[in-house]
Amino acid sequence: MKDEYRAVGSWGTLGLEIVLSVMLGFFGGRWLDARFGVGPWLSLVGFVFGCGAATKAIHRTWTEMQRVTVREEREKGNPSPAYESPKERSPDEPASPITSPTTSMEDPDERAP
Repeated sequence: MKDEYRAVGSWGTLGLEIVLSVMLGFFGGRWLDARFGVGPWLSLVGFVFGCGAATKAIHRTWTEMQRVTVREEREKGNPSPAYESPKERSPDEPASPITSPTTSMEDPDERAP
């Protein structure tokens, strides 16, 4: 339960982090422009650095969520796939039938075989 709240918190604060990074970079550059009188150049540089910080925040959150997902799958006993794409599949291995995921809210273990 604690991990679920942590995941929601990570995704929930991501939007705020993106907005604050871009705004802080832009308005910080704007303040430096006014202080040194160099025109809009430092505002643009600050905006670019803010966008870079926002991209880094997105990447950090994404990798954290992937790490949590892998750990949860391992704890529940679901193995990782043996191959990532059809190219990585060995030629002598038969293709497995494609099954559709369960769309109902019932537990798939409780269904009749």
